[in-house]
Amino acid sequence: MAAQPASSLGREAFVDRRDPPAYRALDAAQREAFELGHALFNTQWVAAPAPKAARRDGLGPLFNGGSCDGCHNEGARARGLAGDEAAPVGFVVQLATAASGHVRDAPAGGDPVYGHTLNTLAIEGLRPEATLRIRYVERAGRYPDGREYRLRLPHYDIGDLRYGELAKHTLIQPRLAPALFGAGLLESVPADAIVKLAEAGAGRVTWRGAGERRAIGRFGWQADAVSIADQTARAFSREMGLSSTPIPLDDCTAAQRDCLQQVHGGEPEVSDDFMKALLVFQRALAVPASPPMEPTREAEGAALFAASGCATCHRAELPVVLDGREDRIAPYTDLLLHDLGDGLADREVGGRIATSLWRTAPLWGLQHVPGSKRSFALLHDGRARSVEEAVLWHDGEAAAARRRFERLDVQARTKLLDWVGSR
Repeated sequence: MAAQPASSLGREAFVDRRDPPAYRALDAAQREAFELGHALFNTQWVAAPAPKAARRDGLGPLFNGGSCDGCHNEGARARGLAGDEAAPVGFVVQLATAASGHVRDAPAGGDPVYGHTLNTLAIEGLRPEATLRIRYVERAGRYPDGREYRLRLPHYDIGDLRYGELAKHTLIQPRLAPALFGAGLLESVPADAIVKLAEAGAGRVTWRGAGERRAIGRFGWQADAVSIADQTARAFSREMGLSSTPIPLDDCTAAQRDCLQQVHGGEPEVSDDFMKALLVFQRALAVPASPPMEPTREAEGAALFAASGCATCHRAELPVVLDGREDRIAPYTDLLLHDLGDGLADREVGGRIATSLWRTAPLWGLQHVPGSKRSFALLHDGRARSVEEAVLWHDGEAAAARRRFERLDVQARTKLLDWVGSR
């Protein structure tokens, strides 16, 4: 494989958003698996038993969406919320319980009654676990030059809890489905490269598992999944109620007897050949090519990005090993965890703030917006309606970089935001 510039490796033009391309050439067998995986990604699963759809039944009994594409439209991140409304498909509340009440380390489990994810949909004959509405309160701020900005603070109204109250120390973790572009390339970043970045003081590695099964978490908003397979199996189990070989159960708990009594769609419900094809599709999925930018503005934006300190975490390059050869990619992440302050932290049901650490979100493909510009949403819960708002929410370890951004004059801020938004 010939070396490519780090800025372009993995990127392809998305001529038709309904037909996302692979980032590399595929042989006939790989192409067949990629296309099957794409079809399965768009497949609407149904409740069991379904004699005429036996290979795609088993949805639920409690779930959040019926297809992968429902949350990750053709690989893109989920749409944001325009205002106060019920949670759309692609926005979920994950539930976690840690012994300390914090999530500095892997949570011990989900809520004892509701499991790992609050399911707002159910198959016929059952009621969802709860309803979820998001409402926003706007707050104003000012740059040092006097210009005003507005941020919106989300509040989550959980109602109609089917099985009683959530445990007091359960963490409420609102999550917007992230983009899947370039996931295979991020999986190809050597573990020792990530460790070296952490040892240099750039952030914290997320270790999952123990002994020989110990691996670095690199997927999900808090890097809680160690691989694409791990992430996919969790989504099937917790958000769609589908079992697979890696996770051979759904998210029903012992307290949810009506859920446990429902018919299964096979063991596993997602067959191994289906899972394999889905992984081929996700691992080969390209990153949308960046729109061309005038060379001077490109250089100015990159310089401002570095000078502000954004590049400390959103690293311009990472090494990858592809087909046995080393290369470099430009995802603008370090795959490490960082504390971004209490403003972005999760909270327990009782209201106590949890110390939340966030994986640096990749910036590549940022301009690829699902739906319309009105649905543009950033950060783990989609509260930011623009790149500017996302930057202004950064605190904690990123506070110094945010302050440098705030001190820029309006022209420089615009140049930097335009550059980030075109990645």
